[in-house]
Amino acid sequence: MTTDPFDLRPPDWMTSRYRHEGWWRDRSILHDLVSAAATCPTRPAIVSYRAETGRVTTLRYGELLRYVRRFTGALAALGIRRGDAVAYQLPDWWETTALTLACMWTGAVAVPIQTTIGPREVELILTDSEARLCVTTQSWQGTEPAAELERMAGRLPRLRYRVVYGDQPGNGAVDFAEHFLDTPHEDLASKPPPLPTGSAMDEPRLLMFTSGTTGQRKSVLHTENSIYAGIAGYARPVERGWDRHEVFCTPHPITALAGLLYSIWGPLLAQGTGVYQDVWDADRQLDLIASAGVTQLFAAPIFLTRMVEAQRRRPRDLPTLRLLKAGASPAPTGLVDQLAEGFGVPIRSCWAMTEVGLGMRTREDDPDRWAAHSDGHPLPGLSVDLRPVPGVDGLSRLWVRGPSLCTAVWQTNAAGERDVRRPWESDGGWFDTGDLVRPDGRGGLRFAGRANRRIGGMFMIPVEEVEKELHQHPAIREVAVIGYSVSDCDEQPCVVVASRGRCPSLADLRDFLVWRGMTEWYLPTKLIQVDSLPHDPCGKVDYDRLPVVLSAAKVS
Repeated sequence: MTTDPFDLRPPDWMTSRYRHEGWWRDRSILHDLVSAAATCPTRPAIVSYRAETGRVTTLRYGELLRYVRRFTGALAALGIRRGDAVAYQLPDWWETTALTLACMWTGAVAVPIQTTIGPREVELILTDSEARLCVTTQSWQGTEPAAELERMAGRLPRLRYRVVYGDQPGNGAVDFAEHFLDTPHEDLASKPPPLPTGSAMDEPRLLMFTSGTTGQRKSVLHTENSIYAGIAGYARPVERGWDRHEVFCTPHPITALAGLLYSIWGPLLAQGTGVYQDVWDADRQLDLIASAGVTQLFAAPIFLTRMVEAQRRRPRDLPTLRLLKAGASPAPTGLVDQLAEGFGVPIRSCWAMTEVGLGMRTREDDPDRWAAHSDGHPLPGLSVDLRPVPGVDGLSRLWVRGPSLCTAVWQTNAAGERDVRRPWESDGGWFDTGDLVRPDGRGGLRFAGRANRRIGGMFMIPVEEVEKELHQHPAIREVAVIGYSVSDCDEQPCVVVASRGRCPSLADLRDFLVWRGMTEWYLPTKLIQVDSLPHDPCGKVDYDRLPVVLSAAKVS
């Protein structure tokens, strides 16, 4: 199927039903911003720590609204119109939040890109999204994103503007500070553009990328309404887990859905505060929780493990913290015990994915430390269908349906053709998450694994793309990338190689991938040499038989 996903809209029956039930609405997240700026203009909307300067910036609701209007005018002045894709690869700065909201006001499709993504993947994303504008930094953590963007610009015919945050934007680039920060576009326009309403809430507004269940990069398209439903905005506070004036904190980047929901949408809906830092550090995170009065934290177990260790080294008094949420992968029993002992607050576990948003969480009436045994009950509005896995007692494949489900999912082949899936058009609207689950004994579910391969800890690695690049190495005959556990909360990539003659070293393969422009955290950290890889009858690598082959293999 080659349907242009940016032209897709939910069917009428869906928009009517979900509005009637309250999961969708006719107003924008921008209405929540305007309302907060009018009723509590001096209330902190953002508390942001910048590692380079060591400074904490507090942006209040009145100030945030002014900058969102300014950035909206800045986009309009560059010719960005409704439906245009605006990409940005920026750290967790307040400017990133303002730009995201400006895309909503303009009617553009926001295309956030994590700062850890390398130039090869950035180019694929810009090509696939058909971005007309891309904002990036001059330098970041030892890389030069602006220079990389300039080098690839000639291969991106749809890209019209490169916008650079830094002292030296480069040839032909727009200076972010001059055009976005310092020019009062909100005063230059005769009147602000109208806030989006009605059917505009059902238009594509957010394009994100995920490795998915198969290790292949997928494009995921959301509307404002599916984002709203994805944080259970209409549910009661006891069901969604947050209330008015909540102070949210998460180490997950704003440019990923978990960070966007927890650092932007949640705070705005609660007239609360989003607290974040651009370079994550466990000690700094705890200091921010203390100084900003954070009331709840969401983090993957690997982050929580480091925070427990930091709190043990230097205990802080955290009187406002009332709740910890663990997600992205199951929280081990030992970690839940350490969190309970180290922080003295309830621990909830939750299940989420880019295509669905926040889908499940454990409840307040669950037993103490139940987060070690369950990923929770479905949030209001989300239906689940458990389809038994043949031959495995009690194990089911998780399918979901509901208002937070994305508008479209697709993968793009080498010829640039999109295989677009519209979740509501098949299987009665049910979406296959690729997750395997078991009942938790209290009406909830516990994650039991992936139906297909995926590797990760903090971030998920698209293993098939790594394999594809390694196949270009002249000394490699066959290759597979698998995961191996380095802790209860972290999984690293291991490359299994059948070589042509002398096998390259792990350092050789990592250098090769860097030369190919691959993202750093995709790189393998272990090498196993084998004579050959096992294959199934179709000639594909048989990953189920790999462990037998690896038991006698050479490891480096």
